[in-house]
Amino acid sequence: MKLILILLVVSLTTNLFSQKKILDHTVYNDWKSLKSQSVSNDGRYATYEITPHRGDGYLYLYDSKNKTIDSFFRGTDGSFSSASDFFVFKKTAGFDTLRKCELEKVDKKKWPKDSLFTVRLSDGSINSVALLKSVQISDETNWLAYSIDSNYVEPKPAEPKKKKRFKLFKKKKKKEEPKKPTITSDGNYVYLTQPSSETKIEFKDVKEFQFSTQGEYFLYKTQQKVDKKEEFRLFAYDFAKKESFQIDTARTSLSKFSINENDKLLAYLASSDTSKVKNNTFYLFNLKDRKNLISLDSSSVFIDSTEAVSENQSFVFTENEKYLFLGLDDLKIEEPKDSLLDSEKAKLDVWHYNEMRNQPMQLLQLNKDKKKSSLHALNLMTFELIELENDSIKTSSSKSLIGDYLLGSNDDPYAVTFNWDFPFATDHYRISLIDGKKELVKKKVHFGGNLSPKGNKYSYFDKGTQQHYLIDLETQTETCITCKSADIDWQEDGNGMPYVESPRGMLGWEKGENALFLQSEFDIWKYDITNKKLNSITNGEGKEKLIEFSPRVWERDSVYVSAENSYLMAVDRKTKDEMIYQWVDHGNHHDLIEMYRTPHAINTINKSKNDSTIIIRKSNVTDYADVFLLDDHFKKETRISNTNPQQSEYNWTTVELMDYTSYDGKKLQALVYKPEDFDTSKQYPLLVYFYELYTDRFHGHYAPKPTASIIFPTEYASAGYVVLIPDIRYEPGHPAKSAYNCIMASTDEVLKKYKNIDEKRMGLQGQSWGGYQTAQLVTMTKRYAAAMAGAPVSNMFSAYGGIRWGSGMNRQFQYERTQSRIGKTIWEAPELYVENSPLFHLPNVTTPLLIMHNDEDGAVPWYQGIELFMGMKRLNKPCWMLNYNGDDHNLMKNANRMDLSIRMRQFFDHYLQGAPAPKWLVDGIPAIDKGKDYGLDLKE
Repeated sequence: MKLILILLVVSLTTNLFSQKKILDHTVYNDWKSLKSQSVSNDGRYATYEITPHRGDGYLYLYDSKNKTIDSFFRGTDGSFSSASDFFVFKKTAGFDTLRKCELEKVDKKKWPKDSLFTVRLSDGSINSVALLKSVQISDETNWLAYSIDSNYVEPKPAEPKKKKRFKLFKKKKKKEEPKKPTITSDGNYVYLTQPSSETKIEFKDVKEFQFSTQGEYFLYKTQQKVDKKEEFRLFAYDFAKKESFQIDTARTSLSKFSINENDKLLAYLASSDTSKVKNNTFYLFNLKDRKNLISLDSSSVFIDSTEAVSENQSFVFTENEKYLFLGLDDLKIEEPKDSLLDSEKAKLDVWHYNEMRNQPMQLLQLNKDKKKSSLHALNLMTFELIELENDSIKTSSSKSLIGDYLLGSNDDPYAVTFNWDFPFATDHYRISLIDGKKELVKKKVHFGGNLSPKGNKYSYFDKGTQQHYLIDLETQTETCITCKSADIDWQEDGNGMPYVESPRGMLGWEKGENALFLQSEFDIWKYDITNKKLNSITNGEGKEKLIEFSPRVWERDSVYVSAENSYLMAVDRKTKDEMIYQWVDHGNHHDLIEMYRTPHAINTINKSKNDSTIIIRKSNVTDYADVFLLDDHFKKETRISNTNPQQSEYNWTTVELMDYTSYDGKKLQALVYKPEDFDTSKQYPLLVYFYELYTDRFHGHYAPKPTASIIFPTEYASAGYVVLIPDIRYEPGHPAKSAYNCIMASTDEVLKKYKNIDEKRMGLQGQSWGGYQTAQLVTMTKRYAAAMAGAPVSNMFSAYGGIRWGSGMNRQFQYERTQSRIGKTIWEAPELYVENSPLFHLPNVTTPLLIMHNDEDGAVPWYQGIELFMGMKRLNKPCWMLNYNGDDHNLMKNANRMDLSIRMRQFFDHYLQGAPAPKWLVDGIPAIDKGKDYGLDLKE
């Protein structure tokens, strides 16, 4: 008997100490995330930051040679020098310190500043500088530049005032001498330094600075007040000659500095205008010869007298050193003083049926339109300025230019149809940088369109035939390059959307432009233009083995695709493993070599400049995306971070793939999340979350954090729920029925597989399109005990004519062509809009429903949530609606996210776990208590 008692005590004690904690909102602030990982050019060092959701974190520096790691509290923005001989980072004042400043409404100018720290990697010595304003490292040389806030120089103590003495006789006034101008600094101290050699150069009164592209020059702008008027000057420090020289004299403005690839040419804007509204002059300066080459303003021969070079368009030098892109816009004029009061003006918008863009879209784009400029090309040999755009045809600058052409587009003929049609159409033009000639290439293109870098060839995907085509612009011959590949799927998976799916991609051109690369569902293809042959560089292994290949580049330093500068990412559809492949191009055939495979999602990959080290992050449901170092042959792997070691203290989750068949016969999969301590003898509630297709997120890692709109399976599984996320396949015209067929069937399957799931304690949750499906599903079944719908469409009639306030677009295209999947107008098929609108079926609802819909939702008009709530209220159905004032479709504000996380958990815990109801769920929150009592306490 004593032995039995002892064993029982030991067993209870073991269970007590081994029982893991449950995740909830109390862990959010301390749970950490990793960011800003990078590797030094020589591959020896790596850095990353680990920060809690709320509070101060650490910056880490790892030495792979010595296998050591240093940490710096409150460190951020770590960078390595070009020669990998020093490491630099900032140290912040700290979360609590800055929060206190904000709480006490301290002027931001008086907030504590960051400090700069430099670590000499040869010996680990550290130097620091206080009152940091900004810092830059040259990408090509070993120089570091930083500025400190000169406003923080402590003032000298005031001298005691002298006592006034009574004077019997006044002294004669001396003859006044000319008044000297009062000059005060409005800039900062800037220091150029090489921490490894302790060299330091000081500059005063600096407002702005930057290194040139190759690091031959250091550009800096000074700012002073001369008799209270701002005055700017521009200088460059020549590293080779160890001297500064002045580029421009006193100005009232200097801006938009851009230096070309070989450090020869500098473009900038300057003005001596003293009025509030300034018009700038463009200057092109030769840094090597130290002389100005040209200036452009409204008096120039190439510019209309009503125009000026735009300050809203960046200056972009092409890598072939032939052109500089700049913009022109209207001369600025000072608006006349208004003679009317605001109360004397009517304020309205006039909506006209012939407008190409809706008024809400025009209003949203008003600031963009005001900053619009017409793109021009400056020929750097002849200094001729060529207009590239007009009122209809638009294009964009390109740094990586090989030839003399850009691709232009004009969507004006089709713009009014964008309200209901999709994909959107446009006309494509080839624009000459030599003379500005605009040559029509193809009318009514729906998918992309690619001009070869030299500008001699053009490829596109045809909506009608759903094949890739190539046009030789010199011979004007057009060839279908994929028409002989009938068994290859070139298009994205539209999942029942009633439109022609877009192509998976035209990937780029081979050097010499005699071949181009395409992507199919599984494989990568190369089309030989000369021999008119299409071959798979993945040798068809993707389709054969159900592996999805996609190309990546190591460095974006070429406009062409090459095996030397790229690798292939791959996903095994069956196991969800991810792989990295090397491909070797032998011209007439290709070798495909698997370099790395892991049962994780590979989140990021970076390679050191000297190719010696690869740094990756990978994650799955258990493993957070920590940092790993690999050698260049992927053979040796070292984990160098451990972001959340406390995770082992908490009941986590497992995930599995479950096969199921929908009610209409589709073979599908679902994700099933269970508690780590899942017990087959215990009863569990089920939560079903859904959107569309989700099983490709099998390796998703859900770290505990406040939610923007959805449930996180990690947290709910930890709290004793089973979470089901099924894939949903849709039939055009019947999205509600499709969702029902999939969600109900997947629920049947998980109940069949796990007999200990309590079918009387099942819930639904979805956001946006998932919110709509949730609202619809509770009208079609009484099976679920609780449901939460975020930003749901409830009435497809009113939603059809609504506005997506985030873009200003009308919503008709959504119902006729895209996600809502009706495929017809409300006049053609009103019965489909009734069938798929929850509002018309609310009398069938018995499920308690929690809605979130926010009054600044830019995607789904929040009156959709109101219609749903008011319908439920009218029918006396249990319903609550959360409106986070001023927040968006998905919550953006942290406080709101925290609040939603608590309320959603309380809601489901009450209805599915039998937990006591909180006050807000029982009594609501009267308007008089808004902001004072949040009702989160449990009802007594």
